[in-house]
Amino acid sequence: MVFLVCGVGHAQEVSFSADRDSIQIGEQIAYEIRVDEVSSEDVVVFPKDQTFVPLEMVEAYKIDTLNPQAKTFQLTKLYKLTAFDSGSYAVPPQLVKINDKAFYTDTLKVSVKDVVLDTLNQKLYPIKPSLEADKPFTVPSWFWWTLAIIALLAGLAYFMFKLKKKRDEAKRRIPPFEQAMLSLKTLDKSSALENRDFKAYITELTYITRRYLEEKLEIRALEYTTSELVSELKFRKEKKELSLKEEMISDYEKILKRADLAKFANRRPDLLTLKSDRKQIEKFLKNVQSAIPQITEIEKQKDEAFQKALAKKRKKQKWVVGILLGVILIVVTATAVVATKGYEYLRDSLVGNASKELLEGDWITSDYGVPPISLTTPEVLVRGEIELPESMSENVTDKETYSFGSLYQNLYVTLNQVRFKETQEIDLNAVVDRIYKNLEERGAYNIITKSEDFETLGGVPGKKVFGSFSIENPITKEDIKKEYQILNFGKGGLQQIIIFHDQDDEYGEKIANRIVNAVEFKTMQE
Repeated sequence: MVFLVCGVGHAQEVSFSADRDSIQIGEQIAYEIRVDEVSSEDVVVFPKDQTFVPLEMVEAYKIDTLNPQAKTFQLTKLYKLTAFDSGSYAVPPQLVKINDKAFYTDTLKVSVKDVVLDTLNQKLYPIKPSLEADKPFTVPSWFWWTLAIIALLAGLAYFMFKLKKKRDEAKRRIPPFEQAMLSLKTLDKSSALENRDFKAYITELTYITRRYLEEKLEIRALEYTTSELVSELKFRKEKKELSLKEEMISDYEKILKRADLAKFANRRPDLLTLKSDRKQIEKFLKNVQSAIPQITEIEKQKDEAFQKALAKKRKKQKWVVGILLGVILIVVTATAVVATKGYEYLRDSLVGNASKELLEGDWITSDYGVPPISLTTPEVLVRGEIELPESMSENVTDKETYSFGSLYQNLYVTLNQVRFKETQEIDLNAVVDRIYKNLEERGAYNIITKSEDFETLGGVPGKKVFGSFSIENPITKEDIKKEYQILNFGKGGLQQIIIFHDQDDEYGEKIANRIVNAVEFKTMQE
């Protein structure tokens, strides 16, 4: 019995190990849990999630099995832990379950230290300049305002067009007399008489005449009573505006009265009388049409001239309205752009700005001279000739100059490099003093000069001279106000980067700053 127990019996053991107990902020600890004497029938559950507080679990690796073919083997699980606050911490015991039985590891004490800054051996470099990034596409609010105003103006124009169309259709209608004759023929084809609907027949018959008189004589015939309409016809006859016989007016009055009796008194007219009235109405319309005084040839010419003048006036009104709407649209759009983007943006977008085009164009990064100086500029610099004083030329072994633009243009960039026969220390302060005189020799006046120490991103020290000056335009003889930045270096010779741009030119200033911030000295191996 003892032999059998010793042969098949085993006891599991849980332990842990850590590769370190002291770290700096952000470093990681390898924390490993081991379970020994595990068989294939055992169920082992390792810690999960953030059970290592106050430390944080960065990563949990898969369970590793050592010698899985044996009857009993070892399971290991690795965790990566870290902390971001300095201090002394204790990782609590971790629970491991084996066949629903709890096992705990020991406590781990960890010291987290601050990172010490060494400012003596390790230099502190200036913050790198911000890089421009393309803004995500967004529809500006002024676009929607402009779109709404355009829609309003389009709606107004559509309304005016529809109104004009209705008026034109009214003008293109059939003349009153032809319309009256056509209506009489339509009445003849109706079934009113056959159906013995005499009231409807005589009502329509008088309506045709009333509508004709209203349109032709421009009187309110449809609204007048019988007596009022007859009085109006007699009045027109007396004023000689209508040469109609009294007998014709009297016969027409009788027909109107018979129609009134049929409509209001239910008096039913007979068929023969209606047919007679139909002939009398046609005769009345023809007499009225011929009774209207004809327009003389002189009056026709006057009327034609009036119609031409009226058409010309209407055409002019259309042009005025169109131009007015266009001006309103332009003003509204310009106002919206100025309100959101500023006047300079509108001016530069319409007229154009050379500096803005250079700033927003494709820039070029290139190396110039020996030792190579890397410059990022809107245009590539072109090699040229440089003249040096005789006192300086004797000790010069090589000289180079690269430039873009000219002193009188909106942007001027120059790189000068001078190498000497004998290695010598360059007094940058003396170079700075020489710059004022050099500007005067070029014709500059009202010169303001400031200087300060400068250092490239790679740590090359130099002197920066900046300020402003005025110079006379050789063509217009007017003053040109300029701002400048000049970088001076003495690395194995004399290196000088000159940037001139127009004063109060925000784009020129951005170009100059971008060039200055990207200056880099390279070694021959690079």
